[in-house]
Amino acid sequence: DNRDWPAYNEGLVKVGEYLLDLEWVKGWYAELAHMNDGKVGAPYRFPKSLIELQVLWHTKSIPYRMIEGMTRSLSKLGKLPSYNNYSTTNRRANRLDYSLVPPDGQNLVLFSDGTGLQAVNGGEYLREKYGKKNRRWVQIVILGDPNTKEPVHFEVHLSPESETDSALRQMKHIIENGGNNIDSFGGDGAFDNMDLWDFLRDNDIEPAIKPDKSAREDTDNEIRNRHAKERKKSYRNWARKHRYGMRWPATEGIFSAIKRIFGETLRASSEIGMEKEASAKIWAYKRMRKYAKALN
Repeated sequence: DNRDWPAYNEGLVKVGEYLLDLEWVKGWYAELAHMNDGKVGAPYRFPKSLIELQVLWHTKSIPYRMIEGMTRSLSKLGKLPSYNNYSTTNRRANRLDYSLVPPDGQNLVLFSDGTGLQAVNGGEYLREKYGKKNRRWVQIVILGDPNTKEPVHFEVHLSPESETDSALRQMKHIIENGGNNIDSFGGDGAFDNMDLWDFLRDNDIEPAIKPDKSAREDTDNEIRNRHAKERKKSYRNWARKHRYGMRWPATEGIFSAIKRIFGETLRASSEIGMEKEASAKIWAYKRMRKYAKALN
């Protein structure tokens, strides 16, 4: 492992700082005024920044009732103007948008893969609803950047779906809504799908998808045919040429870090709760990395 260990360790320390960074409190009332400007119905009493901090704590497996106690203590110490109860936090957390904002104006290099988080309290509910023995796992499919080692986009599925279909939807969303170009896209053999190959060809995206050993070389997609021939001739040369080795830091490396920091389980029991809790782990990971980088 050739990583810079002093920098790595300091990054973890900075992530810890983020969990108690209260600089945003200076703008408490200004943020509330902005949130309530033109709002119909009861006004917000607590700024979004407070809810986001509490969500970060919750991703570390701290129950919302304990989070209420932590917030109350900070209020008593004069660090917060007031505190909210756990039900307010839970309700507001389930309404937050955890989608990621792709880097603006960049040509993206992306790899995709999927993983699962275990639904501890919602497992029986998932099995009863979807009728399968393996429905205790909530699926996450990401598009990751091997250069930043961060997720760029993701989807959460309570019932497992095709990773290929998910990757296609996500890339289309980025192209149509993000103002970004995708230079290349890669994935393991599970993504060796003709619809995906055709999409990459039609959008001038360089593929780094591992073809099957016995893949046909006479399809209607000449790019896929060329990859199949190269892979059969020498997998090592094919992988080196198309930078297939970048797949790990863009996918499995991200999943490993998220599970190490936030755990592999979900505590929520409702559909919306499980979906939001899984999404919050991805969102929090990127927020923490961004914070650590900003302090460098």
